[in-house]
Amino acid sequence: MSQIVTDTERERVVSDLLAIMSPLEKAGQLAIQQAPRPDDRDGMDLLARDLRDGRIGTVSGIASREQAEFLQLVAQNESRLGIPLLFPAETGTGFDTIFPTPFASSASWDMDALAAAEAVVAHEGETKGFNWALSPEIALTSSLDETLAQSCGEEVFLAARIAAARVRGLQSNEAQPTLACLELTDGTAEARAQLAIAMAAISSAKVGSIAFDGIAAEARSRIEKAFSFLKGPGGYDGILLSEWQAIVHDLVGEGLKADRRGVPVDLLVDALRSQRIDRERVDNAVARVLRAKFRLGLLSAAHASPFGRQASALPTPVHNREVALDVAKRCAVLLRNEPDLLPLGIDSGDLLLVGSAAGDRRIPLAGRDGIAASVIDGLEQLGIPHRYVPGLALRDNGDSSDRMITADSMAIGMASEAAKRAGTIVMVLAGNERGDIGEANEKLLSALFSANPKLVLLTLGPKPIDPLVNGKHLPSILHAGQLGTMSGHALAELITGEAAPSGKLPIALPGPDGGPGIPFGHGLTYSDFALTNLTYEVGRDRIYAYADLRNLSEREGVETVQLYLRRLAQPGERPAAGRMPLADFQRVRLRPGEREMLTFEIGRDEIGEYSGDGRFHVEAGDFELFLGLSSQRGLACEFELPAEVARAMAGVGVHPGTLTGLFGTGG
Repeated sequence: MSQIVTDTERERVVSDLLAIMSPLEKAGQLAIQQAPRPDDRDGMDLLARDLRDGRIGTVSGIASREQAEFLQLVAQNESRLGIPLLFPAETGTGFDTIFPTPFASSASWDMDALAAAEAVVAHEGETKGFNWALSPEIALTSSLDETLAQSCGEEVFLAARIAAARVRGLQSNEAQPTLACLELTDGTAEARAQLAIAMAAISSAKVGSIAFDGIAAEARSRIEKAFSFLKGPGGYDGILLSEWQAIVHDLVGEGLKADRRGVPVDLLVDALRSQRIDRERVDNAVARVLRAKFRLGLLSAAHASPFGRQASALPTPVHNREVALDVAKRCAVLLRNEPDLLPLGIDSGDLLLVGSAAGDRRIPLAGRDGIAASVIDGLEQLGIPHRYVPGLALRDNGDSSDRMITADSMAIGMASEAAKRAGTIVMVLAGNERGDIGEANEKLLSALFSANPKLVLLTLGPKPIDPLVNGKHLPSILHAGQLGTMSGHALAELITGEAAPSGKLPIALPGPDGGPGIPFGHGLTYSDFALTNLTYEVGRDRIYAYADLRNLSEREGVETVQLYLRRLAQPGERPAAGRMPLADFQRVRLRPGEREMLTFEIGRDEIGEYSGDGRFHVEAGDFELFLGLSSQRGLACEFELPAEVARAMAGVGVHPGTLTGLFGTGG
């Protein structure tokens, strides 16, 4: 924040307001009203009247910054207490600049890049009048059979780091702060996994609000139990939308979705007056809202008119596209490259581009409005000569290629003849939600591979694909996913070697027969890295793991070294099923021939875990440690965690004790 305030000042303002607020004004702070169209004069007059009466604390669906400014001025200057408004928005993958989908961006394993992207999203939202981002949405997915677009993959640790990074980016603008909302949407995940994600967003990023959106009542009750300590003294003091949900449930049952419509004002006022709802419970929920508004600068005299200045001219749209390009380049995962057909170079010969997806400017946006750069756009900007054939006949119903049609045979024949004369073929494939390529694309791939084995598959769909073609795996596959506005430019740089892929899979890919396939954490680079000399050391309150990473190639590159950790079964215990959980990772950039000794500190956060009741514990015992370039390629050792070290770990920090509040102030 640009202003220096103390917790005492904030709490004084909050307590003073609570002392003079009427039941109606308190209920209003928990109410969310949909904004009418700006040209709906009657609707705007009704909304302004409710604002003057203190019946509304949040207005959703604003059409413009000007509309938000008008409503904010009414709330501040014409209501009795002058309490400003929150303006929430579903930020998703962005506004004017569209960024990669959550699943695609999770493959970057680059927290700085993700934070930079969210900072752009927050700025673009602020220019439209929003100050409450209903983001990030965090969900875990362990199977490719599920929808992946909004998922962060299968690992709790990675999801927690992503949640913290995205929140950090959204709340990074001190001049015009934005409130982030961590939305935990996966009702199938264990409560302790949800808690680990939330704690990362609270302790590392000071998230402004938390919601359990779309989770069934039974699953939500388990999460509430795990999160209960957050509500105690010294606990989390941001907005908990689950409190609103609980109040609504007590008023009207499950029929109303509180975290989008807020609390029904008149019903809550009646319940307060008749003492059917505890006043202290409502005061606590209202205090959380007031604290958030204070931290946003909305209750400060220095920010009496938060829309008083024009939106900053920086960052510019050009800057935003540069950030989007940088993120997109880090998200692509090189699944296979043997022989190394990528990057394209002089030895690659004439380039043949195949597939209608190569020229498509909408596929990378994952259904969002707008236009993205296509692969052809990217190659043309770089001045890369190429030929293009669609490979399949045009469809009237879009770009689906699930089934063969009569005209496909001729199109495949033409593509095959062109492939015979090409040096290298790059087939660009959209894929589908099922994660398969469809009959027509199978025929096309088979014909191309038979005509010329120097075939690169570039996939833009929501799921990674590793198909068998003529009974064999393709030599080179680059999975891009849905990379947003700058997709084509990023991919053109990647396949030509202007940039190098560094993404890692956030989920394992099964083999064609359902057996072992491509492991979690896999992702090749254009460099050749070697990991050696794994050792460990037991410290007073942590374990240190060391290893050497060397770049054996003649090209600078980035490698992500991953730490996996598992407590070994004790006598009488059943061994843990599945692979070892991810506990940490480091992205390392090395020049050709350079070596770096890596140090991983394994402390309470890496080795401890949450119970279903929200308690955190560290247990002594024997552990297995694996350090690798994927979850299957690396070095392993075992170590003992002595009881005294476990006790020292458990005593580090305060838990659940005082949690850091929003924007760097104490809680």
